[in-house]
Amino acid sequence: MGSQVMERQKARKNYHHGDLRSALLRSARALLEQQGISALGLRAITRHAGVSSAAAVPHFGNLAGLLSALATTGYEELAAALEPVLEMGAHAAGLVYVRFAIHNPGLFTLMFRSDVIDRGDRALAAASARTSHMLTRLIGNMTDHQPQRTRSGIRAAHWGKVHGLAVLAIDGLLDPLLSSQGEDMSLEDLLEDALR
Repeated sequence: MGSQVMERQKARKNYHHGDLRSALLRSARALLEQQGISALGLRAITRHAGVSSAAAVPHFGNLAGLLSALATTGYEELAAALEPVLEMGAHAAGLVYVRFAIHNPGLFTLMFRSDVIDRGDRALAAASARTSHMLTRLIGNMTDHQPQRTRSGIRAAHWGKVHGLAVLAIDGLLDPLLSSQGEDMSLEDLLEDALR
């Protein structure tokens, strides 16, 4: 009981220093990765941070605002991971995208859940657009042997492939492929092969 009181006092102290927003985002992310999206209630997040649920309102307005800010962080981190490999092409970027999903499964899932985040949030829209522009740049640098395909069609096909692999990987659905085919492959080997 004494440690909970100390955590609350520490959280209040951080609030007065302007750090409550970051503390709430850290708490939301920890709960998300440990327990999934269904655990992300405003009370659960603020309790984890050691503050009252009302303390989040000035920073985020409501739960959707808090989750939108967390999704924004996800897009910013994904963009930062993609930036150094863009010049290496679609294969390298695809691997980074899937690895990001595997290492941040809850955050990755949240980023694409329009039912719990506000796509109209300016910061979220800007962060999402940045990663989208990176994909557009990648497609612009690619040569296609099927001239009748549009850039939009090429982009949708490549994103669908990479995003699909990411979702399958975080859901553990690629694991049966590793064991059922009799091939001695790791998940990394499978991803390398699938994204060629």
